[in-house]
Amino acid sequence: MAKATVSFASGERLEFWAVGPGAVTISQQDETLWHVPAFEAHPSYYSYHHREAGSVVVEWDRPEAFLWAYSYDPATVAEAGIKLWEFSTDEIPIRAGKEIDTWLRSDSQRPRIHFSPCRNWMNDPVGLCRIGDCWHLFYQFHPCGGDWGPMHWGHATSPDLFTWTHMPVFLHPEQNLWRLGATGGAFSGNAFQDRDGSLMFFYTERLPAYDLFKGYREIQKIARPDRRMIKAESISTVLEQRPEGVEHDFRDPKVWWDEASCAYRMVLGASIHGDPAVLLYGSEDLLEWKYLEPLYRAPPFFREQGARAVECPDFFPLDGKWVLIMGLVGHCDPDSGRHNLLYGLVGDFVDDRFIPDSDALQLLDFGSDFYAMQSFATGGRQIAFAWLFNWEFRKPAGSPYSGELSLPRQLSLDARNRICMRPADEVEEALTHAPLSSAEPGRYVLDETSIDIRLNGMLDGTRITATEAGQMSFSIVVEGQSISVQLPQDDGSIRYAAVIADATDLRIIHDKGILEIFADGGAVCGTRRNYRNVKPDKLVILSKAHVSAFSGE
Repeated sequence: MAKATVSFASGERLEFWAVGPGAVTISQQDETLWHVPAFEAHPSYYSYHHREAGSVVVEWDRPEAFLWAYSYDPATVAEAGIKLWEFSTDEIPIRAGKEIDTWLRSDSQRPRIHFSPCRNWMNDPVGLCRIGDCWHLFYQFHPCGGDWGPMHWGHATSPDLFTWTHMPVFLHPEQNLWRLGATGGAFSGNAFQDRDGSLMFFYTERLPAYDLFKGYREIQKIARPDRRMIKAESISTVLEQRPEGVEHDFRDPKVWWDEASCAYRMVLGASIHGDPAVLLYGSEDLLEWKYLEPLYRAPPFFREQGARAVECPDFFPLDGKWVLIMGLVGHCDPDSGRHNLLYGLVGDFVDDRFIPDSDALQLLDFGSDFYAMQSFATGGRQIAFAWLFNWEFRKPAGSPYSGELSLPRQLSLDARNRICMRPADEVEEALTHAPLSSAEPGRYVLDETSIDIRLNGMLDGTRITATEAGQMSFSIVVEGQSISVQLPQDDGSIRYAAVIADATDLRIIHDKGILEIFADGGAVCGTRRNYRNVKPDKLVILSKAHVSAFSGE
């Protein structure tokens, strides 16, 4: 057995996930305080609560058994965050505060200005909110590996939407799904602050499931946080029955207080008789919910093109109108070959009916890596994050984590009532904007920092190419009123392009393989995630427009 001496504060907690074979013992002055004689054959969650401040001896026999481990002091975790534990053959390195940031930055492939988990799998942003001056980011998290698995809610906080403090896992599945050989768990949902100031989180629990595409059961729950926002303190089921015509897809609640009806409203993603749809529910007390009607039902061609359901619907007032945003899971656009795209509609919400200004859906991102977007209102702004996931080109094996989020985006409507997205004000404040080194006009030498490129004026004919050791990192072309992007893995079978008409502005942010493009005031956006040649050393910009190029950090 290996052993190490570790100091605990009074009340400090150790939480970890482990899989057998293996064992662990915590002792003090040769007296056993806590002991797991044999980890279970499937991954399981363990928690040790230390009562009195002091040093203990931790003994373990198989470091590979520990899948994810951290400790924290409940009294100080809001400021200090968690301490990461790494079990090795003879020691337990523990990292805290700036040590975690330094460790994360030591991964040369990890993006610098986009949020990612310390370890393991992350997908949808969920439960986004701001409490006082603190931003809270929750996210779908699988603590036991780099692939999708039983869903938990990870948690991080920030004073500026840019610098993140990692917090304990906030929400767990209601059952140990690994033990059952099943998937499911705590799926997506939103934060809701009631009129009395009380905060709660609505979310979907997928009950133990054995097929990823059919036959599962999804129910809606409320989780109320403890006073320190560390854990879900109480959980209640509020909606179990599905309307007629709705099968297994019944998830991702967004809840708000509706002034017009003087009642609570909720939208859910689903399908009705196979057509992707958004369902509208009403409640007087947040506990009993009544199905009102479909808020939106997609035209039949979406079903015919593979769309199974709406996921992560978002519905909110913006600039005097109402906006509906939704992802269509399973959909493949026949014209471009792109998968699971994000669409929006703008209209009015009257007497519980959404009346779009037009039936034409606005494509919100011409990439295929900007998905499961969630927004929330704060301080007169609508702020959004999305999950960056490449549906066609998966992350290579060997990374300690999988999954990033987009930069925070600020939403608005333009004069044509188009949904526009641009980097939030906090991004501008956080980036350093040091001019890139230019050997000659339009040619730049890069280091490993992020890149922020801005063009204003005549965009037609623009060509932007970044290379690493002579190999393409990315290429962007504006030609014939269209913008297109190409990455090293693209073979031409999928086309990533959008019409930008008479646009005169273009912004590109690149960060270790993440490419975010904003054009025409943010009405045209494109996001791609690449894992090849992610550290370009040269950049060439050929354009008639005025060009500014900066280092992003």
